[in-house]
Amino acid sequence: IYIITEFMANGSLLDFLKSEDGCNLQLPKLIDFSAQIAEGMAYIEKKNYIHRDLRAANVLVSESLLCKIADFGLARAIEDDEYSAREGTKFPIKWTAPEAINYGSFTIKSDMWSFGVLIYEIITYGKIPYPGMTKGE
Repeated sequence: IYIITEFMANGSLLDFLKSEDGCNLQLPKLIDFSAQIAEGMAYIEKKNYIHRDLRAANVLVSESLLCKIADFGLARAIEDDEYSAREGTKFPIKWTAPEAINYGSFTIKSDMWSFGVLIYEIITYGKIPYPGMTKGE
């Protein structure tokens, strides 16, 4: 399966937030970004998919500051509201819900956890979540 998206002039949300233009955005625009991403994730959930890798690096920003969710490499269709990951599968630890890390059990709630961490990235203009903590902690 190939997913083709249009060109997004501002690149990833993470890079954009760290740019000169991005770091000057006011709170209402940051909230708008969050709302756009929430709307996109609601659509994904409605189609019975989970993303499993939602973070600022995987959201693209257009020239008109429209956000679109990208990188569906870890996305999966869910049945019975849950997806169990295979042992040894790698995930972005700081964005992954505790139950997904501990038990390999993913639900839309796991994506909601990632969305909360993504909001932290947005509000801090691209800072890494849980600063000063190692992946093991």
